[in-house]
Amino acid sequence: MKPVQSVPSVSRRTALLTMVGAVAQFAGCGGGDSNVAGLSSGGTGSFSGGTVNGLGSIIVNGIRYDDSSATVTRYDGTTDSSANLRVGMVVFIQGSVVTPATRVGGTPTAKAYRISYGEEWRGPVDATSANGFSVLGQSVDVLSTTVFDGVVSILADVTTAHYVEVYGYVDPSSGRLQATRVEVATTQPSTYRLSGSIRNLDTSARTFALGSATIHYNEATTKPALLSNGQLVGVILPAQQPVSWTATRIEAQYQPVASLQVSDKDEAEIHGVVTSGSGALFNVNGVQVDASSAVISNGTVAVGVTVEVEGTVRNGVVVASKVKVETEAELEAQEFEFHGTFSVLDTSARTFVLKGYRFTYDSQTEFDGINWATNPTPSYIEVKAVLNTDGSWRATQVEADND
Repeated sequence: MKPVQSVPSVSRRTALLTMVGAVAQFAGCGGGDSNVAGLSSGGTGSFSGGTVNGLGSIIVNGIRYDDSSATVTRYDGTTDSSANLRVGMVVFIQGSVVTPATRVGGTPTAKAYRISYGEEWRGPVDATSANGFSVLGQSVDVLSTTVFDGVVSILADVTTAHYVEVYGYVDPSSGRLQATRVEVATTQPSTYRLSGSIRNLDTSARTFALGSATIHYNEATTKPALLSNGQLVGVILPAQQPVSWTATRIEAQYQPVASLQVSDKDEAEIHGVVTSGSGALFNVNGVQVDASSAVISNGTVAVGVTVEVEGTVRNGVVVASKVKVETEAELEAQEFEFHGTFSVLDTSARTFVLKGYRFTYDSQTEFDGINWATNPTPSYIEVKAVLNTDGSWRATQVEADND
């Protein structure tokens, strides 16, 4: 399957870091008194959680992380390679202090030490609609920025003959999954997977509801010592279509701060859906947040709401300085960012290839330091792009990559 991403061309963080980069040392999140994102008073590193919005290495929350020597694991603990990280995947990163961008419109950088990731749902497509599809009876919502990869590149081509691996954010209040990346195949996977919040737990019958699915478990099922209603879990199911499901494994919600050994005073920025709590104390995709001293903007924090949180890690909790509630319109307005050496330049068709993707450009594309009409150099470039409705990529900006 190929990659995907969604990153703003000039994020709020990028702009702030660019302005302060010449006058202040960026030393992690720190937890000091500064109210400017990226300034620090002793931070030791960075912690990011969110969607991969760019490649070259990977870009998450507007920070370009060098993943070349990172330890990569999936949520279930199995080891993996950074070569398998793709645009649209949801990841958590523990890394170095962030270095500010050196120019306006540039991207802050850091070195990733540990990265974890994993899909939410995996299985056969049951049905499709204009706005999404269902997997094992569970509803998946698709945005214009959702990346499709594999045997199809757009939602309209997904059918009930397909199997999917879906990355994104589960809303426990509705049981629906907001997809950021969908990998589509015609080959049945070895196991299926669902995730969500336990409801209607019956410890005598050994059953519970996960969305609209009834999950059974028995003595052979690997599971946490205790299960409870409201608990967020992932379940591994046999790859078949039985009348009722018996899980082979039940996984407690992944805890990224502990698993990635995130240090106190690390700068933190996480993006995702509120999975429990509200107001000042809540949870975002397994990360506990204390927003009692934070500035909360753009709406009210509640379960199922998408938020962007900035703060400092203290005793395993992200103590937030800022929380922004994000609307669907804002999520749909994102751009993607790619860095690397381009190839297959066709100035007649106005296309080129970068990071395995084919891009088009047109009269609206902004070029900086490059004139392909006269000279196809430099070869190492930075591209901002949007995902078209037909699944193709259109470059909105192309420039020599000096970062």
